[in-house]
Amino acid sequence: MPQLLIRIRAIGWAAVEAAVLLIALCMLLDIVIGAQADSFISHVNKNAIGFLQSVPPGTVVGLALAVAVYGFFKTRLRP
Repeated sequence: MPQLLIRIRAIGWAAVEAAVLLIALCMLLDIVIGAQADSFISHVNKNAIGFLQSVPPGTVVGLALAVAVYGFFKTRLRP
């Protein structure tokens, strides 16, 4: 049973990483294509920017620091 949970957790994190990479790719492609193009990419970019503007700056900085500290300790404590 623990192996199943480990596998589900790995698949879940892979899905989260893929979603974040997709959003970042859409934002970069919107810069290249331009905002005048009415496409899926421009809608994802508008939604991402709207979300980031509605979240207080301290929350974004705190979340980024928490993820950085987690990544640092995860790599340092690896056997």
